[in-house]
Amino acid sequence: MPDAGRFSDVGEQGSRAVMEAAAVLERELSAGLADAKAASARLTGEHRVDQEEFDRLVGRVSENTHQLIDAVSERVLANTAGDVSEQAQRLAANAHDVLDLLLGLSALAPGLANQGLRSAFGPQGDPRAADGAGAHGGDGAAPDERPRG
Repeated sequence: MPDAGRFSDVGEQGSRAVMEAAAVLERELSAGLADAKAASARLTGEHRVDQEEFDRLVGRVSENTHQLIDAVSERVLANTAGDVSEQAQRLAANAHDVLDLLLGLSALAPGLANQGLRSAFGPQGDPRAADGAGAHGGDGAAPDERPRG
């Protein structure tokens, strides 16, 4: 099998790239831990998900994950050519697309969660109910305008 050597090299290079990128991603995720803890505290204390807070978390995950895909892709592509390179480029493009799709769908989560939480706990945990804005105001999903790496 003449191509076996090329693919084994790609695997080794890819493994190194993934390990290096994972270390960077771990540092970035640690930096976002405070935001995640604040969202968790709001959920347990106020029984609601804040759309802006959620969007910030999703934005951070989006940016970091797109950067991770790009970093791994660049490392793999730097040492490949021909069909392997084309396949790696398609894989990276597909990974970006899948990430965008999943994070786009996640934009629905705060509204759905808040609706369920209001059903379970009532509107008393929703500060908008007290100011006359209504229990459903502001829960709509904003369009996905996150940067793509």
